[in-house]
Amino acid sequence: MTQTRPVFDSDPFVPLCIAVDWGTTNLRAFLMDQTGHIHAQRSSDRGMLTLDSDEFESVLQDFLGDWLHPDVPIYMAGMVGSRGGWQEVPYQVCPMQLDTLADHLCWLDSHLPCEVAIVPGLQGIGISGHFDVMRGEETQLLGAMDWLYEQGQADQAVLCCLPGTHSKWVPLLQGEVTQFSTSFSGEMFARLNNESSLVKGLPKQDSLNKEGFQQGLLASQQAGGLLHHLFSVRSDSVCGRLPAEQVRDYLSGIIIGHDVNDMLAAQPKPISSVLIVGSEHLCERYQVALSFHQVASQCLDASEASIRGLTRLARQQVRQEQQIGEKK
Repeated sequence: MTQTRPVFDSDPFVPLCIAVDWGTTNLRAFLMDQTGHIHAQRSSDRGMLTLDSDEFESVLQDFLGDWLHPDVPIYMAGMVGSRGGWQEVPYQVCPMQLDTLADHLCWLDSHLPCEVAIVPGLQGIGISGHFDVMRGEETQLLGAMDWLYEQGQADQAVLCCLPGTHSKWVPLLQGEVTQFSTSFSGEMFARLNNESSLVKGLPKQDSLNKEGFQQGLLASQQAGGLLHHLFSVRSDSVCGRLPAEQVRDYLSGIIIGHDVNDMLAAQPKPISSVLIVGSEHLCERYQVALSFHQVASQCLDASEASIRGLTRLARQQVRQEQQIGEKK
């Protein structure tokens, strides 16, 4: 577990909430002040996949420790609300105004000294006509909406791309999500990059090989389709066309290229700009891929989006409580 800054120091501090992002592999918590700034933060590898459903409460109690206080509510997003999480929270069905998520929070019955809520995920229909679902990304979208308001772009229609294990593409108009689509891009790359014959015995590197990645993007735009293009990772390598140090990023370029190609082509109107909500390294790759289509992009860090979303929910709850108090 990592921790930064003590909870209390010499400065006066009035907490707003504890924002918790509880995913499949990681647990992160942020102690937020009334201005929406992070006062302290902690992280752990106690993700959903490592826990049984009856362990979540005790893990959270030990993890938060001295942060716990009756007047500081906890707002949680992510796989903690999934089947196999702390408690399964029903999806909210699109179309949906993101600000109404505050009306559908699942307040848990726990032994913790404060109120604890889980943000529900969303259910919609993807571009193929099949059902689609998300958990955690809805909170990032709420944070993205908050960021767009701050940038003076609240009235603009925006296509949001949330790259990750299961990448989401979400048209957003004035805070409303009508439909969204998921692609298997992140998990496909991870599995092929770690387990497949395509890259067996080839070197790994942390930095992006731009030439290899761009070659993969170019390949994704050629005839033959994804399955044919994937095999070219191996064949171009063994035949000497593709240098060994470029192979893995070539694979990444093929997968991300097809993701971007397919999702842009499926939009009902031409797209001129995309808001990418993700990690720095994924934002970089998707920006390059979008530039191949002459599509501009803005980037918002996924962690910032989650924190913004949870903080916005907490402030909505405070306003609702104040309004109720004024009516009494």
